[in-house]
Amino acid sequence: MKFALSGYGWAARMHAKAIRLAGHEVVGVSGPHEERRAVFAEKHNCQVSCDSVSQMLDESGAEALVVCSPNAVHHSDTLLAIDAGVHVLVEKPVTVTLEQCDEIAALAASKKVTVGVGHMWRHHNEVIAMRDVVASGVLGRVVRTHGWGVHANWGPSGWFIDPELAGGGALIDMGIHAIDTARFLLGDPDPVRVQASIGFGEFSDTVVDDDGVVIIDWDNGVRSVIEFGWWQPVLGGLEADTKVYGTKGAQQMWPNFNEFGSDYQHCGVEMYTEQIVDFADACSTGRDPIGSLSVGRTALSIVRDAYNCVR
Repeated sequence: MKFALSGYGWAARMHAKAIRLAGHEVVGVSGPHEERRAVFAEKHNCQVSCDSVSQMLDESGAEALVVCSPNAVHHSDTLLAIDAGVHVLVEKPVTVTLEQCDEIAALAASKKVTVGVGHMWRHHNEVIAMRDVVASGVLGRVVRTHGWGVHANWGPSGWFIDPELAGGGALIDMGIHAIDTARFLLGDPDPVRVQASIGFGEFSDTVVDDDGVVIIDWDNGVRSVIEFGWWQPVLGGLEADTKVYGTKGAQQMWPNFNEFGSDYQHCGVEMYTEQIVDFADACSTGRDPIGSLSVGRTALSIVRDAYNCVR
């Protein structure tokens, strides 16, 4: 399958590597900065490199677009691809508003195009194994989960800390991972109530949120507590780490903390590769990918409800 990418940052590099590992081809890249785009194109052997998504898709013959542009551009990039009949895997958050997500869903349905959302922790072996433990009932009735979405002692820069381009801060960047992981572990229940306490400038000088807690009541009776943040010391866990507490037992995981000697691996490429494998199969069979548009919309709805708690 021929893949193109909009964007050339860290996520795009991970996706490009995953695409090749999954046996597919990277044929194009788009983005506004010519020099950075050229470096990416050379490294990943892209046939086409240009600033226009539409031109890049047309000239490259891409069958799928991976959207790795700033959050505020997800909506327009995705619509351009769908309108061209190209399947889309869009990085999380799917969009910055629910209305934008619904517009994507409507166009994708009319064009019969597959859209997936990059909630990649659903493809991590440890997350899948823990979901199976929860589903087996060995922990009894699950009462509560506690998850983390934290960059320990570091944080992003650039558009990630621009509220207009990012649509938020640490919650929409990191907390959304832990939210979706908790939901996946519990069998994808729907939220019935969201509460939040959100901090701004607690650990950094950014104008967006860099710390906070979200409490979610699910329709299956379980309550999830999510801590999120950037630039802060952490004792509990890191990105998407989750503890599950049941009436008969509890279980913990730490899925992204893999250490090989002194080489700390923030997010391994393996789950990105499995995500591409699943997405490509969904495109060929017509089924929904594991990280479906509905999955992305629910995660975004929780994030938006949490932000509304402080407005």
